[in-house]
Amino acid sequence: MSDSHTPKAPPPEQAPQKAEPAPKPKIQAALAGNSEMLRIISHSAILYWWPVWLMGLVFWAISVTVFGDDLPVQRALGLTFVLTLLFVIFSTTVRLRGANSVIFGLIIVIGIILAATANLTGPIGKFFLSLDVRMTPTFYLFMGLSVLVLWLLMVAGFDRVKYWEIVPGQMHERLFWGSGDHSENGANAKCRYRSDDFLRHRILGLMIVGDLEITLSDGRVWQLHNVVFARSKAHRVNQLIVMRPID
Repeated sequence: MSDSHTPKAPPPEQAPQKAEPAPKPKIQAALAGNSEMLRIISHSAILYWWPVWLMGLVFWAISVTVFGDDLPVQRALGLTFVLTLLFVIFSTTVRLRGANSVIFGLIIVIGIILAATANLTGPIGKFFLSLDVRMTPTFYLFMGLSVLVLWLLMVAGFDRVKYWEIVPGQMHERLFWGSGDHSENGANAKCRYRSDDFLRHRILGLMIVGDLEITLSDGRVWQLHNVVFARSKAHRVNQLIVMRPID
């Protein structure tokens, strides 16, 4: 008769599992780099209308203070607002690239020199100062808020419906809605930064806005207009499109 209290043999010890080797630093860095994505937004020309809404709100604030009853101040504000509005309309309607922007600048400089030589700066200044251009505080407030609402609606809204995503080795053209998405291989592609529109890019764009031209391997060109921080983004695009999943 067997003894029920006979001790059982201890289970065999399991061999310790070998630790998996850690990924090589070069592969790990490549995998980490491939997780980066650069999103680019191409804005409409209303991006350059920020002086209109900003000046409208500032001039409204000045008009409702004690300075609003001063006639010379009212005339100075009105004339400044009208001239700024005309400049923005002209700059966002006419594109002056390359040689055209240089010629336009030379014409203005030559005109100023000729006016000074002919002693016309005094009469011209008196003419502008004699103009009785005045707006009410309500006008400045209405213009400032109206343009600001439209500016925000486009810059933060509709301009983002179509955008571009750049990942290592690939470029994607995206649509927020619809089925127009498509991708391109980054092989032999290149990105070019352009800021040769003096009035838009240099003055109204404060030298941080520019255009990007992405030339694909088959010769097609993606035109991305009015991109904020375009210079740094062009440099990063050229870095990402030549990368591969594992170097």
